[in-house]
Amino acid sequence: MNKDNKVKGVIFDIDGTLIFDNQAISGTIETISILRKAGILLRFVTNTTGSTSEKLSSKLCELGFDIQSHEIITAVTACLYFIRRTYPNRSGFLAIPDSLQPQFSEIKQTQIEPDFVVLGDLDDEFDYEILNRIFNYMRHGAQLITFHRNPYFFRDSQTWLDSGAFTIALEYASGQKAIVTGKPAPEIFEKAVISMGLNKSEVIVVGDDVTSDIQGAKNASLDWYLVGTGKFKPKHLDKYHIKKEQHIKSIRNIVNICGLILESDD
Repeated sequence: MNKDNKVKGVIFDIDGTLIFDNQAISGTIETISILRKAGILLRFVTNTTGSTSEKLSSKLCELGFDIQSHEIITAVTACLYFIRRTYPNRSGFLAIPDSLQPQFSEIKQTQIEPDFVVLGDLDDEFDYEILNRIFNYMRHGAQLITFHRNPYFFRDSQTWLDSGAFTIALEYASGQKAIVTGKPAPEIFEKAVISMGLNKSEVIVVGDDVTSDIQGAKNASLDWYLVGTGKFKPKHLDKYHIKKEQHIKSIRNIVNICGLILESDD
């Protein structure tokens, strides 16, 4: 049961917090189940852009999680909201994978003097030609919009350069600051809180990445906990001045933080 009603909602990162290398991290499935049964509202925020919320939900369910698509908020959905609000009736250039094109079907596109450029995770499609084209669009006034600033990600037990690394390079070359719609921007977290119908004081954030998950929680004025999985390294505690009580070794610790008592089956 829930002893303390202060925590009514939890926002989880996905990669590195719930799953790693396409496998569920120990204790994560059980923790999500316990929180859900206790009535804790759950949301899942991710900078992953290669899949829709529906596909991510299906993937997580295959791994054993009970996570619905409406509970997943991606940097892509946050980007679409930003474009509709900021650039109505304007045209942009979309440097995004084909799998995301259907979600941007309502966005006007052009290859001639776009007002904005959206940079997504092109993976193997990143090459000099596309980066140079974006650079020149930026030099002529187009605003760069990117889903995140993650410099790398994990896949097949290896680390790979992420689109955030190219974002930083384009910022340096053009002298322009990109607009980030995913973590660590506060909007994606605030959207999660609003969707739960809760106050910020009733919600906590759990993630493994100090620069995106934790910084994003700070930017959104939310309480947070850094879990010792995924991208976490012990040196981060001193480097980023993480307090002892804000670092958890396992996601299982969230059950206690939420004030839950696990009743025995006896």
